[in-house]
Amino acid sequence: MKKLLSLGMTLGLLAGSIAAPVSVSASDLKIGVVNMERILRDSRSAAEASQRLNTESQRRQEEIDAVTKRFKHRLEGFEKNAVTMSEREVIAERRELAEMERDLARRNREARDEMNQRRNEEVLLLQNRASRVVHEIAEKEKFDLVLYECFYASKRVDITDRVMKEVDKYATNK
Repeated sequence: MKKLLSLGMTLGLLAGSIAAPVSVSASDLKIGVVNMERILRDSRSAAEASQRLNTESQRRQEEIDAVTKRFKHRLEGFEKNAVTMSEREVIAERRELAEMERDLARRNREARDEMNQRRNEEVLLLQNRASRVVHEIAEKEKFDLVLYECFYASKRVDITDRVMKEVDKYATNK
């Protein structure tokens, strides 16, 4: 019973000390704010990622344009020659054209999906890199709090430019 009472008193004292308010004044806090949207839009790393995506997209689009050109050429030939073709030839050619059109639609859809996936990968990569940089800056400079999103931040607490500079430096070294 004594052990139980002693344990209860110890736990009570411990709980009281944990719950005791800690007094911290606002002037003691070091706060930073990062605008991730600006990093994703304005950083050199974002521009380089955008350029890579455009290059990849352009190659894929050239392939799709070539298939589109073949389809249109064949369709024009069919429309011009359909009156001289037998009914069986017309049906076969329509089937072929429909198959080409489905293939073209599939290629366009796949290219769009692939581009969206690549864009998401690049954004995630950049966000992760920025997150590591923010963490490094916060630890090095002893920030108490760094926020990613807010309605307003003065220039005094906005560290976005510093983060962009470090993110771009990291990208350049890779």
